[in-house]
Amino acid sequence: MKRQIILTVSLLTFTTITIAQDDKNSIDKQFTSLLQESTNYQSYKVVPKARLEQLQKNVGDSIDALQSNIVQVNNEMNNQKVVVDSLSNKLVTIQDSLDLALSKENSFEVFGISTQKSTFQTIVWSIIGLLLLSLGIIFFRFRKSNKDTKEALKRLNDTELELEELRRSSLEREQKIRRQLQDEINKSKQV
Repeated sequence: MKRQIILTVSLLTFTTITIAQDDKNSIDKQFTSLLQESTNYQSYKVVPKARLEQLQKNVGDSIDALQSNIVQVNNEMNNQKVVVDSLSNKLVTIQDSLDLALSKENSFEVFGISTQKSTFQTIVWSIIGLLLLSLGIIFFRFRKSNKDTKEALKRLNDTELELEELRRSSLEREQKIRRQLQDEINKSKQV
């Protein structure tokens, strides 16, 4: 009994090894081996039916494995295409977000109007320049007006002094003329 079990196990092992070796051989090698091991009858090859069925099974298994491999590769390609499309969409979204963030960084709202920073800086520096120019013009006009006012006040003072001097001299002359007149009147009365 033990011998029969050992013999059966040995036979199954050798058969499995042979089949496994046939599976590992390429289909081309299996055809070549089949042709070499087949006997000839007239111009025909006599192929053992079991070998032919084994070859057919191996070819079918190879075709099934290749088709399964093709389906798996196609599925992987489709999955990768979906991933690539998803990543492309995310990239576009991120690029749009980046562009929006950069535009927001380079601009801000003034009185509800979106303005670029460079434009705002140009406007601010122009206003500052105009204010400085206006301040300079006002300062020089003030200096000129102040100088003119001082000169006018000086001339006014000089004129007032001259007028006062003229009044005094006129008053003195008038008084002198009155004295002379009075003296003449007095002389004429005495004569």
